[in-house]
Amino acid sequence: IFKNTYPGDFNFKDPSYSQDYNWNMSGGNDKGSYYTSLGYNYSQGLPVSSYYKRYSITANGDYKIKPWLTSFSNFNFTRANWQSMPPSQTSEANYFSRILTVPPTVRYVNEHDGSYRLGNNYSDGNQAYQPDKFFRLNQTDKFTMNQTLKIDFAKNINLKLSGNWYYSEGFYEAFNKDFRENPTKINTTRNSSGEFGRTIDQTYNAIFNYDTQINDHYLSVMLGSEYYDTYSYGIYAAGSGAPTDDFRDLGLTSSEENKRSIDSYHTKQRILSFFGRTNYNWQEKYLLSLVLRHDGYSRLVNNRWGTFPGISAGWVFSKESFMREFDDIISFGKLRTSYGLNGNVSGIGAYELQGSYVASTKYNGLATFVLGSVPNPDLRWEKTRTFEVGLDLSYLNNRYSTNFTFYDRLTSDKFATLSLPCSSGISGIRTNNGEFRNRGVEIELSAIPIQNSNWYWNIGANISYNKNTVVSLPYNGLPLNRQGGFQVYSGKDETDLIWVGGYQEGKEPGVLYAFKAEGIYKDESEIPDDMIVKRHSFQGATTRPSYGKNNWANMSEQEKINSGGFPIQPGDVKWKDVNGDNIIDDFDLVKVGNTTPHWFGGFNTTVTWKKLSLYCAFDYAFDFWVMDYRLPWILGNMQGTYNMTTDVRKTWTPENPKAKYPAYVWADQLGKGNYRNSTLFSYRGDYLSLRQVSLSYSLPRELINKAFIEKLDLSITGQNLGYITAAKTVATPERGGIQDATYTLPRTVIFGLNITF
Repeated sequence: IFKNTYPGDFNFKDPSYSQDYNWNMSGGNDKGSYYTSLGYNYSQGLPVSSYYKRYSITANGDYKIKPWLTSFSNFNFTRANWQSMPPSQTSEANYFSRILTVPPTVRYVNEHDGSYRLGNNYSDGNQAYQPDKFFRLNQTDKFTMNQTLKIDFAKNINLKLSGNWYYSEGFYEAFNKDFRENPTKINTTRNSSGEFGRTIDQTYNAIFNYDTQINDHYLSVMLGSEYYDTYSYGIYAAGSGAPTDDFRDLGLTSSEENKRSIDSYHTKQRILSFFGRTNYNWQEKYLLSLVLRHDGYSRLVNNRWGTFPGISAGWVFSKESFMREFDDIISFGKLRTSYGLNGNVSGIGAYELQGSYVASTKYNGLATFVLGSVPNPDLRWEKTRTFEVGLDLSYLNNRYSTNFTFYDRLTSDKFATLSLPCSSGISGIRTNNGEFRNRGVEIELSAIPIQNSNWYWNIGANISYNKNTVVSLPYNGLPLNRQGGFQVYSGKDETDLIWVGGYQEGKEPGVLYAFKAEGIYKDESEIPDDMIVKRHSFQGATTRPSYGKNNWANMSEQEKINSGGFPIQPGDVKWKDVNGDNIIDDFDLVKVGNTTPHWFGGFNTTVTWKKLSLYCAFDYAFDFWVMDYRLPWILGNMQGTYNMTTDVRKTWTPENPKAKYPAYVWADQLGKGNYRNSTLFSYRGDYLSLRQVSLSYSLPRELINKAFIEKLDLSITGQNLGYITAAKTVATPERGGIQDATYTLPRTVIFGLNITF
């Protein structure tokens, strides 16, 4: 009667294919050289109708105009067209979950003629049904040009004058024809929009270099200045109600009120910088470097300029005479340390600091404006002070090496948007928000165990540890100058509460809290006599309370009706009662763990035998947690028209009392909330990823020289090949935190051919 349908067959291109072609040519003589390349890339996306296409041209050249004057020129052009998702979609979360959970009995094909059917509706149904109804054009053209003149005043004195120009424009057009919204309704709004944007960046710099060596002393000096200017402008217009599908012109949309909209923008910013660096060494044993920058940023009002110094020193102790007897063991040894200050102004909006106005509702038929953001002329540069100390060692003629680094980074005046009271009419304001510290260690290892005429084997590995801590926050009168957060029971007694989450001095941000699931009630004998699970808000709804045996039995029928609650039953989650008051409420959340890895790194190896080479790369992270947001949404049947995953077989039933998950019911967010955010769906994010495996072979020259080919390499590469992780239900463990359905990293196989003439 029914024929199973797998929606992925209609909504995904699996496998999806990519093509990448590059042609380049180079040459030169004693006066100059050139390099040109042409590139073409076409990549299919996993969602049906998604793609990315790119054309690129690159031309570089240098020419010695005079013995003392050399010109360096670079030009690059790239055109890109793309569609990231089917036009009927507004979010990756819906596409990679809801669209796959339609009932398997859905019919996407008319059996009598093979034509496609829509299914449930245009957003959750068959995305291959009517792609011609949605016109989309996304295109960017980007030009990058660089011209540098190097003037050699003497062998050790030169001046570089450079100009960099970046021009980018984007055009985006969309038009919806009449399309079927669901099996019984046609959408005739004919929405249309067009957008054009242009950005022009200019960077000019002058850099003076001088170096000299007197006996065992070496000195180099660099002085420079840079001017950066960027200007962006664009226009956007939209309308609806066009009379026909045949024309997508915005001018043909309806002129009725609220049918059209238009907007434009103009933004500009400038940075002026002065900088210098001095390097000194004696016998290449004792090293010293001094740097200084002075930057001014146009969007900052009263604190426009920032000064950022730095110093580093090193001691190559392997060059000392007392190390001569260890030369066979220690090939190179260096102690190093550095201290410096860096500035950051990225992310400041065009109108954040001087304030802005936005359009509001009409008054007496006239346009009105209201305050959109309040000015903050006193915003300062965000500054990061970094201290490092390290040890670099190489052994056995540099075949083995180890590098150790300890760092301490203190970011002060950190940018943050602070929420304002609703009465202000403004949601928030960008401000400098205290000090944050990142402290950690980095260790790098490399080895060449085998190296001879036929075999070469190289191994590399690194591991890093980092911890982030809030050092100080602006005074606000609250304990630890807390910003945001919520209260939970400490567990010391029934009433003791502590603040967690948000930002607090001395605490680590990004800690995940959730209800702790201590199991599933298997049968009536496990249900407590006295227990109340209070209402809890999640998934945009509020659950109903649940009551233990005695609590429920002691309630009158009217009290039961008024409470809107249920008795605790087999198949419900056994929640941890942190303070032991026999009440489960929002204060019973427990600390799960940090959402950012403390430990991370990778390792790789290359094995070469004659012309054949194998490369493998792994990366890993551990000591962090992720929470799956989408699986409980599905198992909780929170939008009840969708199908289940096979995990529903692991839910509680009388025949499966030792189930992993609670009972499967309709709309859990309106019921007992067994599928709320909890440790039941929290996993250690620790993972080991096989990130890349590549096998390449260079054909012998005697086979290819007859075809006037100098070199021919064949390769096959696999990327994102798999994980070892406990977080198997999330899209990708690298992202950490609470994860919804999203675009996963694609498993990719690349075939390569590289020919050199």
